[in-house]
Amino acid sequence: MIIDLHTHVFPEKIAEKSIAILEKLGNQKAVIGGTVSDLIDAMKTSGVNYSVVLPVLTKPEQFESINRFTAEIGKLKGIIPFGAIHPLCENIDKLLDIIVEMGFRGVKLHPDYQETDITDEGYIKILEGCRKRGLVAVIHAGIDPAYENHVHCPPELSSEIVKELTTDKSEPFIVLAHMGGIGQIEKVERFLVGLPVFFDTSFVLDETDSTRTREIILAHGYKNICFATDSPWRDAKQYIDIVKSLKLSEEMTNSILGDNCARLLKM
Repeated sequence: MIIDLHTHVFPEKIAEKSIAILEKLGNQKAVIGGTVSDLIDAMKTSGVNYSVVLPVLTKPEQFESINRFTAEIGKLKGIIPFGAIHPLCENIDKLLDIIVEMGFRGVKLHPDYQETDITDEGYIKILEGCRKRGLVAVIHAGIDPAYENHVHCPPELSSEIVKELTTDKSEPFIVLAHMGGIGQIEKVERFLVGLPVFFDTSFVLDETDSTRTREIILAHGYKNICFATDSPWRDAKQYIDIVKSLKLSEEMTNSILGDNCARLLKM
């Protein structure tokens, strides 16, 4: 079983425009279209069984519309929707209860697009609420091409959050995307490797030396690594091949490609 923990889609009427804007902001091209049907077609081609769709609130007032859209596409086979919430939302506990009621298994946080440092009180409330409710929290970590001058979730800050909210004896519920931090691999090794937190592989596998990737996986613990692409920005088939090329054991490879995520999501 292969599970992609990190994908994005947009409503059909705005998908093309949204992708064009993001391509310009990030100075990169999408590898597939931005609709859920594009994602499902790519899953069939690459052999991915499930994709977790991660919506992002850039404004608190988007809570109802974005979560309604994501819940609707969650009815499709193979799609696992997460909820979206913003650190500046009012009544965070009430909104997290709504997220649970809607059937979401977790939330996506993007400190850069939300222009808020991960140590902000709003994020602490959200993460404490996720832990209490058994929700997974996937957090964009490291540099974002659109916000290179201010990294809102660098390893030195995310490590503080992990240490505050998790213990070695508790099952991790926080996922730091992009192997702990895009473009900050030295800091990831210094501040995060070995802590009780998941890394996902999105966006960085094709830009990181495979030997170093393998070393980080072994040092951090393969059971806390989840396969992810950041679709539509990265190709699932290419990423699956990269994972399989890392010269890990069959158990490690299968764990990363799907078993770890299944455990995290209680599937």
